[in-house]
Amino acid sequence: LGEKYPARKVDWVEMFDYLGNKIQELARQGETVVEVWAEDDVETPEFLLEPFIYKNQSNIIYGNKGTLKSSLSQAMAMCMALPWPANPLELTVPAKPTVSLVLDWETDEATFKYYLSRLKRGMNCPEVALHYRRCRLPIVEELEAIEKYIEEVKADVLIVDSLAAAAGGESGELKGSQSALSFNTALRKLNRTSLIIGQTSKDLTGTRKTIFGSAMFTYYARNILELCRSEDTDTGRVHLAMFHRECNLGRKHKPIGFCLEFDDDNRSLSITREAVIPSEFVGKVTAQSAVADALKSGLKFVKEIAEVTGLKPNNIRTSLGRLKSLDKVTKVGDRWGLRTC
Repeated sequence: LGEKYPARKVDWVEMFDYLGNKIQELARQGETVVEVWAEDDVETPEFLLEPFIYKNQSNIIYGNKGTLKSSLSQAMAMCMALPWPANPLELTVPAKPTVSLVLDWETDEATFKYYLSRLKRGMNCPEVALHYRRCRLPIVEELEAIEKYIEEVKADVLIVDSLAAAAGGESGELKGSQSALSFNTALRKLNRTSLIIGQTSKDLTGTRKTIFGSAMFTYYARNILELCRSEDTDTGRVHLAMFHRECNLGRKHKPIGFCLEFDDDNRSLSITREAVIPSEFVGKVTAQSAVADALKSGLKFVKEIAEVTGLKPNNIRTSLGRLKSLDKVTKVGDRWGLRTC
């Protein structure tokens, strides 16, 4: 600059030192204080992809290995990108095209491209493209580069695949709180809607899994869903159920089922919406849902319900009492059945 503007009496080094210090000072000040009134007419939290992704919030889908979390999240991104109202997942899409940026710590570009191609053929999806970036370091170490690409592609949604690698990398200690704090600080700086793919805890004793790592990952997310699998090995079909575990923004929705069917000859993967069958997800659905599902085949004694559901008689009687108070079941002699009206 001194050579470009030789006639100007400016100490450029001093000026840039001043600007650098001023920017750091403003950054440390953070946000200003605002006065917020409790008013009647306010905007409610908005879905970007209903009922799974809240706009401008941190959303997590977690599950065991093999639940095809990545494939389902990619299908969601395709639905938002078009947008595709008549999608076979039966999800409510945004009114205009929504740009997703996939941040991938798990695979590579060639594998990701194959996954998208497989979904396009299986779902009969129109031509669509997603933005993709292969990541290697924890997100806090790649933050500046990711910010640049967000601005470059005008990304609305970040799909983080997956939480463990993004939060800690190979050397990260996910059980401590620091990795969760650093990860969520990075997400706030990126300031975009996020869909994060998480792994499950290693606890093998309970039926209800949690997100692997520090409990702080759960505390910071605004919307958490668990994806579970029940496989029919004879047909190449995979039955999934999405359970809404935590939500700070609204009421939790009922479990939603999906059927995934692989066609190796056509190199395709189809995903369609289906009803959740409680007996296929024992321990994941509520006792009331399991009891009600068992009664769909007709009147049953408590002992017979126990044989179908695996629930203890005391739990069954409690569930029947609650269902009766909701006028959903009736008792005929010693047997129970669903009300027909």
